[in-house]
Amino acid sequence: MRSTSVFVLSALAVAAAAAASSAIAQDANGLDRRPARVAQAQSARALAVVERAGAPETAVSSYLRGRGRAEAVIASLRPSRGAANASGITHLRVQQEVDGVPVYGAYLKAAVNARGELVHVVDKLADVSAPVPSRVDGQAALRTALALLHPGRGGAYFHEAPSVSAVVIPMNDGTLARGWLVETWTAQTNQLDHTLVGGDGRILNVERRTARDSYNVFQVDPSKGPQTIVQGPAAGAAQPSPLGWLGAGAQLTTQISGNNAQAYLDADSNNQADKGGSSVANGAFLTAVNLTQAPTTTANKAVSVQNLFYLNNVIHDTLYRYGFDEAAGNFQSDNFGKGGKGGDPVQAEAQDGGGADNANFATPADGRQPRMQMYLWTGAGATHQVRITAPTPVTYQAMGAAYGDALTTTGLSGGVVVAVPVDGCTAIGTSLVGKIALIDRGTCEFATKSLNAQKAGAIAAIIADNRAEPIFTLAAGTDAKRVRIPSVMINQADGAALKATASPAATLSKLPVQPLQIDGALDSDVVFHEYCHGLTWRMIGGMDGPLAGAIGEGMSDGCALMINGDDVMAEYAGSSPSGIRRYRYAGYPLKYSDVTGAEPHDDGEIYAAIVWRMKELFDRAYHGAAGTPTLFRYLVDGMNYTPSTPAYEDMRDGILAAISTAGGTNAATDACSVWSAFAQFGVGVGAQGVATSATTVQITSSTALPASCAGH
Repeated sequence: MRSTSVFVLSALAVAAAAAASSAIAQDANGLDRRPARVAQAQSARALAVVERAGAPETAVSSYLRGRGRAEAVIASLRPSRGAANASGITHLRVQQEVDGVPVYGAYLKAAVNARGELVHVVDKLADVSAPVPSRVDGQAALRTALALLHPGRGGAYFHEAPSVSAVVIPMNDGTLARGWLVETWTAQTNQLDHTLVGGDGRILNVERRTARDSYNVFQVDPSKGPQTIVQGPAAGAAQPSPLGWLGAGAQLTTQISGNNAQAYLDADSNNQADKGGSSVANGAFLTAVNLTQAPTTTANKAVSVQNLFYLNNVIHDTLYRYGFDEAAGNFQSDNFGKGGKGGDPVQAEAQDGGGADNANFATPADGRQPRMQMYLWTGAGATHQVRITAPTPVTYQAMGAAYGDALTTTGLSGGVVVAVPVDGCTAIGTSLVGKIALIDRGTCEFATKSLNAQKAGAIAAIIADNRAEPIFTLAAGTDAKRVRIPSVMINQADGAALKATASPAATLSKLPVQPLQIDGALDSDVVFHEYCHGLTWRMIGGMDGPLAGAIGEGMSDGCALMINGDDVMAEYAGSSPSGIRRYRYAGYPLKYSDVTGAEPHDDGEIYAAIVWRMKELFDRAYHGAAGTPTLFRYLVDGMNYTPSTPAYEDMRDGILAAISTAGGTNAATDACSVWSAFAQFGVGVGAQGVATSATTVQITSSTALPASCAGH
């Protein structure tokens, strides 16, 4: 009998629960965080063989018995599998349950070849014993999670009412314990969290899972060419979208639905389609854009939705061809009996009013709809200014922040004081009461710097860039909701000049005329990046933490790089030919040793640079056209062989396993191309990355190649 319990609280219950507090005695025992065990067949010797025709699950059972795993472990497995791929590989994904309750973080991935041989296993199964009963109930677990993450919040604050499910928790002493998994998903910020609460009431882990017909569209972005009228794909059982893209029934210019995606306007940020729009009865979404006008005109709103719907379907079909299909956990309403769980097309929100200069994508478990939020971007030109009023008047251009209080055109005045430490990443010792803090960019999130200035008494913060580049809107981070003071960014040269000024006084203000906004839904780099967060979460598993989170960002850039064939990210949305990253990816200068754990986008650049280098090597080896598709297939298939919450070397090994199991005459050359790209950036033989905390890592880099690739 299944004893898994799931309950969802009403708005009133949530509010009441959030107001309460939990005072439970804490045990020393914690969550088992040991890495998964990875095994791969060597020298044509299978790990195990299928014992019964058509049942690859038997090979997994045989393998586990051969390694001394107890029958209770084997009996606790709940396998599911997809159809064999083009290489004849069948992938099994195995969940573990004890007494009908899922074991948190426990899984097994297995690959069986066409000969019925088990060739690869990723094993993160727990030993089975009687779980220690929980001393707290689900309501108490909910109170604990809400008190930490969303104190005092309830009702419409959440996209879905917080829910609690019973889980069995593998502990670090080898025992099992009953506990609770609390899911919270905010409405405005699209933040999806899974909070693990132990049976003693302690929070053991927080996993952040967000990371936001005919069509007249920008196939890449407006800087790469004009709108083009393209046809939706023909329906057919063998197609990635068997029913085509467009669903049956009524469609609107600002609300388009199909099997893979539901795109709609959400300017009022209530996570539902805005009212309005014109009926489209013939499947022709042909509204023309006017880029000299604001994105918020009636016509440009329709363009935003039709472009977002198109791009979501393009990347759905692209990734499907490379292996992100129903059994792998992709996003579809109807899975056509091909495995996985249906009912989860992407909710794609165009011109979402909940933010600016960003985007996000929240990925719940298979069978539940992910949500993509696309924001408007500021556009070219400054939005704010810093007017130095003494000792010598001068005005610096500035950009605002996506957090804290908004500045007015009247502005806010005060003396400017350089923070100590100047990066503002730890407690600021300088007296800032009634002052404007001047802080350097670098090391930690912008909101953390502003928060530390606020704690020191500052009335505002100026953050000076640490390299010569166009200034940009300061992005919100983990500490954003705690910041009240306004913040702005100035460029590196102006920051140096301001620091050299004796006792400056300044007024920070918003410019009365703002730049024309840019619609992120028109930039395929941004859309593809966000969608690919769903790819890694569904196929690999946990993508939270300083290393896995960076890989998620880097692989999402990698998706856009691979599809668009361009080594610069989001030039259009960022209103800059150099894009929104620190460097373009061709000739990228940083290495694995530069990963710090402090900022996942920065650290993720190193992984994206590895992807771009692999693309260069594969294109060269295959003389063009076949190179990128071959690599893309390996990248996606490699996720089947990669443990949850990976380091960079785990991703490398997963890709190599995909090449090895696929075989073929080019396998050795392809493997050496992968080794060369990773080793060039310090992820060669012997490299290792370890997360030492939520924001710090220990990196051992290596440029060594295996002997088999010497001279490659």
